[in-house]
Formats: sequence, structure tokens, C-alpha cells
Amino acid sequence: MDRTQWRENNVLMVSVIYQKRAWPIYWCLLEKDGSSNLEEQQKVLRPVIRLLKKYKLVIIGDREFHSVELAHWLHKQNQSFVFRQKKDTTFQEKRQKFQPLSSIEIYPGIRQFYPNVKLTQKKGFGRFNLALYWKRKYK
Repeated sequence: MDRTQWRENNVLMVSVIYQKRAWPIYWCLLEKDGSSNLEEQQKVLRPVIRLLKKYKLVIIGDREFHSVELAHWLHKQNQSFVFRQKKDTTFQEKRQKFQPLSSIEIYPGIRQFYPNVKLTQKKGFGRFNLALYWKRKYK
């Protein structure tokens, strides 16, 4: 899932990844500038989830789509998701205090996995797996 400004159009789209390419399969034009909201995100995701219900989907989104509400909704739809998080997002490992993601030292080549952590102290979403990955070299 992605949103882009193309000329005067603010486009929210869902794409299928095939052979390392993202192919848009559903989109809508937002009647405003800036980020999308939960209602608009659901509007583009519902038809895609219905259309591809026979397949195991993983919804991928950048930081625009990190909302607790969207995660709740996708969880209720029985959909897997991976959303990039902002560095001030807090997480809590078992029996530890909440800490911001920025407290984790990251560097090229890092691969870390934190199973079953709580995300977002303020909005308290629930337990998820947290993965950190930074490619060693970019082309």
C-alpha cells in the first residue's frame, strides 16, 4: 500500500509485488492533499482483500500506515501486515520498560528480531513481532 502525489493528484493505491515490481491493482484519488486516513485506507483495502481472499496476503506499508487503528482492523480481517514504524514509537519486551525504537542501535547489515513485544505505550495495541533490518549495501 502506498500514497503518492502525482501532478495535482493525491493517489492512494494497493499493489501486488511480482518479480520485484509493484503493480497497482486498485487505487483511489484523495480529494485532499497529504496523508490518508483509516477510512480511505479501508476503502482501497476492502476490495483487494475480497478479490484475493484465496491467497495469503501480507499488507506492507511505510510510516504513513503505522496507525494502531489500521493494525486493529487488519488483525480483525485476519490479514498479516508489515508497517514501517517511526523512531519515536515505543515498544516493550517481556518484563522491561517501554522504550523508543530510537534506543536500538542500528547500522548497515543489522538483522534483529524481537518476538511478542508490546507496541505503542500511548495507544497500547498489543503484542507483535518486531523485526529490524538494514541491508549491508544498497545499489
